[in-house]
Amino acid sequence: MGSEMNNPNPWSKFFWNDWENDPALRLCSLAAQGLWMRLLCIAAKSSPTGFVIVAGRPCSSTDIALLTGVAEQEVETLIGELSRNGVFSRDTLGRMYCRRMIRDNKKRNKLRQNGAKGGQASFLNGKGVFAPTEQKAEQATEQATQPQKPESRVHKPERITPEGPPVVLAQSKPKAVVHALASDWSLPEEWKVTSLERNWGSAAIDKQAVKFKQYFGFGKGSDIKRSEKGWRQTWLNWLDRALKIDPDAATFGKADSPAVPTSYPPLPEAVRQKLKGHFAFNESFIQRWLAPCVFDLDAGTIAAPSRFQADYLETHYGSSLRHALGDGLQILVSKKIGVL
Repeated sequence: MGSEMNNPNPWSKFFWNDWENDPALRLCSLAAQGLWMRLLCIAAKSSPTGFVIVAGRPCSSTDIALLTGVAEQEVETLIGELSRNGVFSRDTLGRMYCRRMIRDNKKRNKLRQNGAKGGQASFLNGKGVFAPTEQKAEQATEQATQPQKPESRVHKPERITPEGPPVVLAQSKPKAVVHALASDWSLPEEWKVTSLERNWGSAAIDKQAVKFKQYFGFGKGSDIKRSEKGWRQTWLNWLDRALKIDPDAATFGKADSPAVPTSYPPLPEAVRQKLKGHFAFNESFIQRWLAPCVFDLDAGTIAAPSRFQADYLETHYGSSLRHALGDGLQILVSKKIGVL
């Protein structure tokens, strides 16, 4: 990231397959994907390149609404969707940025610096392509007449040493076999056990398994291919996404489960004020995921009632919570927390 001037007509590589096959982006709605493309246009012209900023400051929801012609409430919803699926990242200043664009720009600047140093040094010292004709001819003759060692022309699969047994050269690890979801796919028992450990009910798991098979077996995701390990992770990501859409998805089929927990004490006013206005924390999310927790802003901790809930908050909302409540915030587990 440099401090170069804004480029009025930026150019960069765009890999269509990366866009089309990005699972995080494909989990987003078409409207959210379209907004992200508009934000990439802003990031490409910003300084530093890759950050969604205008005039050196982060773009707020109001700014993006004015730039894109979309209602501010809809912008907040779409940005929340992109954030939950990990499409973009934020730095310590809360600025959204495109990870791919940052990497490409850093690599481009490095190549430009290396080219400037190497090209100028070669020209001044008469080396490489700038060397005199006679010198290049001598170098070519020396290389041609230099004898090669016999072992350099023969590939030896193993090496024997007096001290020990033959040492076999390491073989490259074969690539995992990828495949589409089978038309007769059913949820493996191991996956179901893992889902139960994440506090999902049996009926809710069965319902999500049907949706998962419909989407990846016959729907829009039918052309996606994964390894066995990759499909298992895709299933876990699917459950996480279902909870983001409906915080009570895991309790489907349980008649005694209230739609929204009402027995937890209200959040401390200081905490609620800090979360107020942040696009990632609507009231439904606060009631489902944050109300059962104990906040201690002086100590900089959040104590969650279960390991799953702590891991979920850390993985999906850790950066947003630290941005809202403090950079040093820690998400812990407390077995003493219960419904009052």
